[in-house]
Amino acid sequence: MRNRQRQRGFTITGFIFTAIVVVGALMIGFRTVPSYIEYFTVKKILVQVLDSTQGGPVTLAEVRRGFDRRSSADYIESVSPNDIELQKNGNQITLSASWTKTLHLVGNVSLLLEFEATATR
Repeated sequence: MRNRQRQRGFTITGFIFTAIVVVGALMIGFRTVPSYIEYFTVKKILVQVLDSTQGGPVTLAEVRRGFDRRSSADYIESVSPNDIELQKNGNQITLSASWTKTLHLVGNVSLLLEFEATATR
């Protein structure tokens, strides 16, 4: 019989621990990826709204209407047109939206994600 020190392999305890870590990481990834996709979509929509208003003065109502049209087509659920803020500094126009999203993981464990998307022209 071989000496135990020379044997190599993956123990059942090591396998279970590794499986728990991998499943936990995948679970967090599967829950957070849609939220980050939504964030990048909101950011893209803000840029599109600013680009569509190149010709004249920008009003908050016009921005919110443009955001509402585009967000309904892209299935944005976390941000409403009322969450859009417009700031003007001289010739520079900045649109911003900030929101939080709480994702339930397991039991009483949740993940809080805070987003802030901005677009400047």
